[in-house]
Amino acid sequence: MLRILTGGSPRTDVLVAATGDGMIIGHAMAGDRAGPGDTLLTEIGVVVADGHRGRGVGSALVRELVDRADRRGVTAVVMEVLAENRQVLTMISDHWPVASEERSGAYITFSARLQPEVPSWRGARPGAEPLPGPRPGYGPGPGP
Repeated sequence: MLRILTGGSPRTDVLVAATGDGMIIGHAMAGDRAGPGDTLLTEIGVVVADGHRGRGVGSALVRELVDRADRRGVTAVVMEVLAENRQVLTMISDHWPVASEERSGAYITFSARLQPEVPSWRGARPGAEPLPGPRPGYGPGPGP
């Protein structure tokens, strides 16, 4: 169903997080588009069920989408977050300390550039432009 909603584009990723018994507890989508200049950016959207928030599910989904975008040659990531979602805003400020942000009504849009010279999300990035933090420990809880 999520693939249908995205139009089935090869420049779109869809992920589902589920429990061991198959209950869906979250999903995420990312769609690529041309950005300013020669940039290719991906817009990420994540939803996690209320009872599973704060356990690293959303962070794991974002990590995987960013890794996949990086492999496709994406140069920037954009996320729109409800301004009242303190948990996600804290995660972003902890791990994307220099991400640019723009407020529009009830939402804050964060943008982060990906650095082509960094081959993976596993190493430290001193002085990085607005980027997600190193892959391990991106958010609370274990990775995917």
